[in-house]
Amino acid sequence: MLTYTNPIIPGFYPDPSVCRKGDDYYLVTSSFEFFPGVPIFHSRDMINWTQIGHVLDRKSQLDLENIPASKGIYAPAIRYNPHEDLFYMVTTNTTKIGNFFVTAKDPAGDWSDPILVPQAGIDPSLFFEDDGTCHFISNARDRSVYKSGFLMGPIDTKTGEFLSEPKPVWGGIGAASPEAPHIYKVNGMYYQICAEGGTELGHMVTIARSKNLYGPYEPCPHNPILTHSFRKGHLIQATGHADLLEDKHGNWWAVFLGYRQTEQYFHHLGRETFLSPVAWVGGWPVITQPVEINMEIPGREAICQHFQPMREWDFSKPCIEWVYLRNPDTSLYEFTPKGLLLTGNGYTLNDTANPAFYGLRQDFLNGEFEVDFELLSKDGKATVSIFYKDDAHIDVVLKQGRISFCKVVGDIKHTRKAKEIKTRSIKLRIVCTPLSYSFYIIIENKESLLGTALTRNVSTEAHKLGFTGVFLALHTTGQALFKKAKATNNDRRQQQ
Repeated sequence: MLTYTNPIIPGFYPDPSVCRKGDDYYLVTSSFEFFPGVPIFHSRDMINWTQIGHVLDRKSQLDLENIPASKGIYAPAIRYNPHEDLFYMVTTNTTKIGNFFVTAKDPAGDWSDPILVPQAGIDPSLFFEDDGTCHFISNARDRSVYKSGFLMGPIDTKTGEFLSEPKPVWGGIGAASPEAPHIYKVNGMYYQICAEGGTELGHMVTIARSKNLYGPYEPCPHNPILTHSFRKGHLIQATGHADLLEDKHGNWWAVFLGYRQTEQYFHHLGRETFLSPVAWVGGWPVITQPVEINMEIPGREAICQHFQPMREWDFSKPCIEWVYLRNPDTSLYEFTPKGLLLTGNGYTLNDTANPAFYGLRQDFLNGEFEVDFELLSKDGKATVSIFYKDDAHIDVVLKQGRISFCKVVGDIKHTRKAKEIKTRSIKLRIVCTPLSYSFYIIIENKESLLGTALTRNVSTEAHKLGFTGVFLALHTTGQALFKKAKATNNDRRQQQ
């Protein structure tokens, strides 16, 4: 019996795509306005994933200057071409250069600068035919022109140019927002998968097949092969945007996004990466559903899923899980033996710019964050924030002589009366539950409650539709030393 716990990559890691080279599996996810872009993970068993870096870690690859929240990098796809022994990652910078791909021999190493593909739309993917020919497919967006919703054509992988005019292909079963197309070849048949219904409660995965790459495609009689739209009270919602993979043992899997709702219709962690086995029924792949937090699969090899309930960072060097908001001014960040010395640049968390920001995705519903920090400058502020976007964050703000508790929810900005303190150095403890945050300050070993907030204040549903999730963020407009941080994940304890 194989047992494992979903999500396999918790927190704001949406739009997963996966590929395999031999015994190694690699997975990428969307990153939107955060830098570096496109986190990449490695696994040997499809259950346990370790982040090995980011694909886009240079500004020459990823320009995020002044982009709005939830723009930037959408829906990457990763593929391995055995003809070249080369990995490809294709994606869209929605506010800058559009569709492009980069390549690497080693997914954990340096990736190339972008090669642009002259086709609009989002959610691109690549299919390598048996002879090594590369075919590019993306969402065509304008269904009044392209009734299928998708365009595909062969490209030159050196230039990104199309070798022939892209053609419309199968566009789903007619639901809203067709996206996330991928092509697979199995036993001589071509399968085209896509997501439909929008990345909300009606999200779904559909599939069709053909004897020819460019169709016509026959829709699967079991469509949708994945959806939780009929599971109103289920913890896991909005399942969709899948990618399929055959592992080294001949087993088939689907990775896909979903979110864990905290109360009906609300979620704040963002869309996460889930895993389900795939069964072939009458020549069609069908994803096991409903998808559960605790999965039990008979007849599969036993794999131990590793769980790290506590993580700590001393900020003596950059941390692979921590990211910047848009392109950072690296001169503001100094990683020292005493911690992260952060210098402000005038931008605040309310600005659509690149403030002095260092953030960690919240990847649990139940748990705690602890941060030790000190305001070094007489002017300015040091802030620890539960950050969703520029108009949705909950902040503890340290100024000289006082500490404040602030909430920004849309156009409402509320600051609780400041508390006078005699020190510039404090420890902050944030207790997280599915419905609330409680903020405690610890000064000279004395703990006191500073304030509480509802998680729904930083949820997607409380704001204009967004695609990201909540971060623990460090920020300053002056100069501050963030000495260390700790995260304690209690989700597994709650589930057992």
